[in-house]
Amino acid sequence: MPEDKIEKVSNALAAAWRNGDSVNVSEDLWPMSFEESMAIQDAFDAKINEEIVAWKIAVTDPSHFLVNRPDQQTRPSESETSSLPPGLWGRYYESVTQKSPGHFRMSDFHKQPQLEAEFGIRLGKDLPIRDEPYGLNEIADAVEAVVMTIDVADSRWNWDVSDWPFPALHDIYKGAADLASAGALVIGDEIPGWRDLDLAEVPVAIYFEGDLKASRVRGQTFSEMLAGLHWAVNLLRQRGFGFQKGHTITTGAIAHTLAEPGAQVTIRYGDEGEFGEIQITIA
Repeated sequence: MPEDKIEKVSNALAAAWRNGDSVNVSEDLWPMSFEESMAIQDAFDAKINEEIVAWKIAVTDPSHFLVNRPDQQTRPSESETSSLPPGLWGRYYESVTQKSPGHFRMSDFHKQPQLEAEFGIRLGKDLPIRDEPYGLNEIADAVEAVVMTIDVADSRWNWDVSDWPFPALHDIYKGAADLASAGALVIGDEIPGWRDLDLAEVPVAIYFEGDLKASRVRGQTFSEMLAGLHWAVNLLRQRGFGFQKGHTITTGAIAHTLAEPGAQVTIRYGDEGEFGEIQITIA
């Protein structure tokens, strides 16, 4: 893996983080593999020296995780080496993470941010770096709660407006290097009775000023969420990163829409919001 490439791209991403610019490097510097993307993200993280308070797991292939036995470390699939990785991860930092109701400015972001309603896993135990792979049961035992979250997706890359927020598939590695497009995070309350719910069937809807804007486009079971976390914990363990008690981990969008300046956004969980709601305003 070319160290010069990693250095140049991570420097550009770190500069964009600090000054609000966009990264527009030559195509020969674009990351072209999962490993290159993660190496760039790790170097980017080291350069900005921010405190990690949450993680983002973007699952591209849930079936990859679910075929592995609970007592085994998740193994790389063919998709990791031949096309897309089964998932990506990114960091959320303290400076861009808020409790609901969240309040941001459009100028805090590089693009018109996409609001993604999600479930998040909150850890009640540390999952530190160690030589031995974590088993799925150990990951399950570390889960304290499932909470409501809003992933505010953004990008420091210079995208064509017509491509955002769904850039061409071959550019997924650019997004992966850029914290998996993690722009900001809002964390809400625990979902009551989450252990007894089929989370994949819980209605989730996004409202702007009380008007319905978007509703659930996909569901995710707790088993899928847990399997994705298991995969990420073991790969990050090998890269020298652990998870801490109190960290929240988002696991994929349930409903999404582009933000509008000044709109008070409420996301309701349940037909009538019986499982709670979470709010954000981007002025």
